[in-house]
Amino acid sequence: MTRAGAAPVVLSLDVGGSSVKSGLVTADGALPAGPFLVALDSRGPATGIVATLAEAITRLLERAAGREVLGVGVSMPGPFDYESGVSRMRGLGKFETIHDLALAREVAARETALAGLRWRWLNDARAFALGELRHGAAAGAKRAIFLTLGTGCGSAFAVDDRLVTDGAGVPDGGYVYALRHGEHNIDELLSARGLLGLWHEVAKGDERGPSVRTAGDVGRLAQSGDPRALEALRRFGVLIASALAPVFIEFEPDVIVLGGRVSRSLPYFGPAARAAGAPPLVAAAEPDVAALRGAALHFLEGR
Repeated sequence: MTRAGAAPVVLSLDVGGSSVKSGLVTADGALPAGPFLVALDSRGPATGIVATLAEAITRLLERAAGREVLGVGVSMPGPFDYESGVSRMRGLGKFETIHDLALAREVAARETALAGLRWRWLNDARAFALGELRHGAAAGAKRAIFLTLGTGCGSAFAVDDRLVTDGAGVPDGGYVYALRHGEHNIDELLSARGLLGLWHEVAKGDERGPSVRTAGDVGRLAQSGDPRALEALRRFGVLIASALAPVFIEFEPDVIVLGGRVSRSLPYFGPAARAAGAPPLVAAAEPDVAALRGAALHFLEGR
């Protein structure tokens, strides 16, 4: 029985390489339940990945008792066929075992309670962007760029409150990761491994203190005032301005919204990026739920 006055919900998932985030999302962007987090082994067998997705959605369905469930919206990394819900990932060290698998069908086959639900899929960077565009840091902006700085550099572009994949200053598909800067592509430079590379340049011959293995380690050292970490992050900010200068100049964004783990160090690289000519860089308003909202909004817009 549907509970009187309870808004309909989308069962929303944000799938990553090590976890699945989930929540119930209403049309106005509210989360009456969630976000919830469950570990995911993206290097494991297909049966395990399917089981984790089925578990996450089944728990949401239980939380939605008394509400109308509209369907399932999923934020998913690529390469992925977002129309058919089939992964095309290969050679990335994750999700190899679900290549060419129709995920919605496999999940529904495992949990009969999920049979008949409609699914829609969206690229994870675009889901993050849509969530921040409608309910976050880019709300009201006429022209916005979204960058997710983590394992790689995800991106999305928006004009007049809608995501765009072409137009002046917009790379093919809205993806900046494959653009070249010098001898490298953007994905190598504006990412966790790019920041680590800058750290090793700066710290070469000076390995005092704790070992640095992740971009988060660099950020924590910067918080403690370590001059090497501060310099690595300053260089990272300059690199954002120079590597994406052609895009910034042609697209002319009002704001650039950042997500991803590296964005947590924005206070240390943002000023350098601005000084080097980048447009305003701001942190996502609600990075933990932006992609869940975006996946749900994408589902609702396709009804």
